[in-house]
Amino acid sequence: MFCCGSTNETRGFSCGLWVLLHSLSVRVDDAESEMAFKTTCDFIHHFFICQECREHFYEMCSRVSTPFNKARDFALWLWDAHNTVNKRLMKAEASLRTGDPKFPKAVWPPQQLCQSCYLGQTKKEGNESKLINWDQDEVFKFLVTYYGKTLVSLYRDRELLGGDENPSLEEPVSSTNAIVVPVGAAFAIAVASCAFGALAWFWRSRQKNRKYKYLHSLKNI
Repeated sequence: MFCCGSTNETRGFSCGLWVLLHSLSVRVDDAESEMAFKTTCDFIHHFFICQECREHFYEMCSRVSTPFNKARDFALWLWDAHNTVNKRLMKAEASLRTGDPKFPKAVWPPQQLCQSCYLGQTKKEGNESKLINWDQDEVFKFLVTYYGKTLVSLYRDRELLGGDENPSLEEPVSSTNAIVVPVGAAFAIAVASCAFGALAWFWRSRQKNRKYKYLHSLKNI
C-alpha cells in the first residue's frame, strides 16, 4: 500500500516507509524481535535521505537499553516512536506551514478508529496539549489488525471494485490521516519497492552474518 498527499511535496515515501515498518513489526516472531529492531534502526540510520530525521530516529533507538524478547514490545516501541515523530512534526509544520492540509499530522490511532485504545486524557500543566493514557494491549490488537488483515482487505477491495473509480473506499482511511492508494503513482511505487528491497537485503545480510559467526564459534569449541 502506498501513500499519496494532496500536494506533490507531502507524504509519499516517508508515509509508505512507516506503513512498511509497521507491517513488518506485526509479522515477526518473538525470536526475531531484537533483530527486527536493530535492522530497522540501522536501515533508517544509513539509508533515510533526511539527515535530521535519521538523527532523531537513531537517538530514540539509542535510548532502548533492554533487548526486545517479544514481538509485541517491538511493535509498540515502533508505534510510540512514530507518535513521537508526529508530535514533533506537528509543531514544525504548524510554524512553517509545510504540512499537508488534507492529512495533518496526528496521534495514531485516533479515537474513531480505536476507542478501546484510549483509557483517558489528562491536560498537562501550563500546556494546552493533552496527555493520552493508552491501553497498550488494545493498541497492540489494533496494530496487528490494521497493519495485517485491514490493509490486505482494503487493497483487495480496491482491486475488485476498480481502484480510484470508487471514492467510497477512500473515506475510512483519508478521513483519519491514514493511507490512500493511488493507482497511477508509478514513481512512488518504484521508490517504495526499492526501499523494501533494500530493507529485505539488509535484514537478510544481518541474519547471514549472525549465522556465520555462530557456526564459526562452534569450530572453536
